Amino acid sequence: MASSKKAVLLRILAAAAVVAAACVFGTAEGRLGIGKLGRLVITGVVPCSTGSLIDIATSPIFPNADVELRCAGKVVAGATTNTNGSFAMELDMTSALAAFIGGCTLAVDTPLVKCNADLTDVGTLVSYLQGPLTRLIGGIFHLFPAGFSFHARRD
Repeated sequence: MASSKKAVLLRILAAAAVVAAACVFGTAEGRLGIGKLGRLVITGVVPCSTGSLIDIATSPIFPNADVELRCAGKVVAGATTNTNGSFAMELDMTSALAAFIGGCTLAVDTPLVKCNADLTDVGTLVSYLQGPLTRLIGGIFHLFPAGFSFHARRD
């Protein structure tokens, strides 16, 4: 777990360096503001299951789930899954860079009974983000869930 956190931190630092270099050495647009550098797109599928590191390939999907990108305790973006359990959200690079620095997770507050009547557990499905933060393709950084885990709510 520690090595994966180091890898995420290195990716964040690399992305920050790319943004800073573009602002200092890049085009006039880059020097005017990092919001013009591109966008961050986060896509994925939300499972309807409990456990840790839920296998999306073998789990049922969670349609109509509200997915939030939470950074440093604040919601910075959100989306709702479609009937296939898929979601997509987008941020400009200004918000995205602030999000990276804040340490972000994807979160889906449950009850799971919304997607499976047999799952009465209440809590949050949580996932860290992964993807090639050092690569900007066509002005877009693309990230996706590293794997959802269920965290039961303790009353």
